[in-house]
Amino acid sequence: MITYGHEKFIDQAINGVLMQVTDFEIELIIANDCSPDNTDKVVSKIIKNHPKGYLIKYTKHKSNLGMMRNFVWALEQCKAKYIAICDGDDYWTDHCKLQKQVNFLEANDDYVIHSGNARILSNDTNNDSLILNFNKDSVFEIDDFYKNNNVITCTVLFRNQHFIFPNFFDKIAFGDWFLYIILMNNAKKKVYRTNEVLSVYRIHSGGVMSNLNLEKNYLAHIYQIKSIQKYIGNKYYSKEIEQKLNHYYLEIFLLRCYQANYKKAILILFENLKSCFKSFPVKSYLSFLKIFILKKISI
Repeated sequence: MITYGHEKFIDQAINGVLMQVTDFEIELIIANDCSPDNTDKVVSKIIKNHPKGYLIKYTKHKSNLGMMRNFVWALEQCKAKYIAICDGDDYWTDHCKLQKQVNFLEANDDYVIHSGNARILSNDTNNDSLILNFNKDSVFEIDDFYKNNNVITCTVLFRNQHFIFPNFFDKIAFGDWFLYIILMNNAKKKVYRTNEVLSVYRIHSGGVMSNLNLEKNYLAHIYQIKSIQKYIGNKYYSKEIEQKLNHYYLEIFLLRCYQANYKKAILILFENLKSCFKSFPVKSYLSFLKIFILKKISI
């Protein structure tokens, strides 16, 4: 459990772990990245007063490491056979989450990750909607993760293994997604995702994803896909990945045009051309420019 500025939420996150009913021992590792709020006091109080507080191994860093470095540091502290992840602003809802997942991986050696579904809690309002809309359990290979993440991190449990992170890991925005690539690549095993709801994913103004504007979000996804490609060592993008990249590039181009940032719009167009030369969406760009120019003339 990594945390930063989760004073209002971490009590619920911790209790979701401590309520687990298992026939094996668990340890909760909490890495506080020098939060400027009262997260430290909340955690310390739980350790002191909760009957299972002794299960918590808590560290508050003296200086801010940054999210990815804190994430890696926390993973390196895990010595058990299995690791589960829950950020300090999410929480588990199923008392038997860990037991069910360990049982599955113990019985199915060809899988490295087990995950499930989660409900959305947006600004403390539960609209009872699920993050993923699917009606059956799913199985994924590593190729399925090249262009998007297929699991919800607060539901994930995976086999512990020796992690070697690439030197560009600090620069990526989605460390959990990249971790799954590393796990599948190392183990040569699959991912199982059950339709069962195991957790709650919280959306709030202080969340990492909430602080990414639309353009930054698209740029982060482009960098993520390219970083995965680099890590895996594939020389060429598949048709599906190029379609995904073209979508992100075009959306950034549109945003920059509407912001009258034409120089940067041209730069992203050329980057798109360079990255996806064979599938470059010429018609989409020309169609937009035609409409955009006509609107400018009419104004």
